[in-house]
Amino acid sequence: MGTGDFICISMTGGAPWGFRLQGGKEQKQPLQVAKIRSQSKASDSGLCEGDEVVSINGNPCEDLTYPEVIKLMENITDSLHLLVKRKAGAPFLSLGDQPHPSFLHLRGCASLLAVTLANRPSGWRKLTRDQHLGKQQPSPLSV
Repeated sequence: MGTGDFICISMTGGAPWGFRLQGGKEQKQPLQVAKIRSQSKASDSGLCEGDEVVSINGNPCEDLTYPEVIKLMENITDSLHLLVKRKAGAPFLSLGDQPHPSFLHLRGCASLLAVTLANRPSGWRKLTRDQHLGKQQPSPLSV
């Protein structure tokens, strides 16, 4: 997966969340945030375009196909908790001198990481650089 920071993003209140995803197992690309709508729950939470979605409500995303991600997202009614990986060097959002309250570095979301790791498929593995970058253009998913 390369280097970067793992971040917990939490949103409440149900869909629409205000972001679009792309990628999936069948496209041989990681699930990534393609677009953030302004003034949405996603933009308020600190989610960023380019974030790689590692898990959704504790469900690992690496081996999910695009349709499986759609089904998973459709079943979320109130609270959305994402574990995302942000590339090294990408800026963290802040409000003045205070970090944005809706997201925390990994040490603040250890329980979500524990659930994600407990739910990971037995074949979970680290992707090579070429597998991570992929060669196909992913189709977008709006949620």
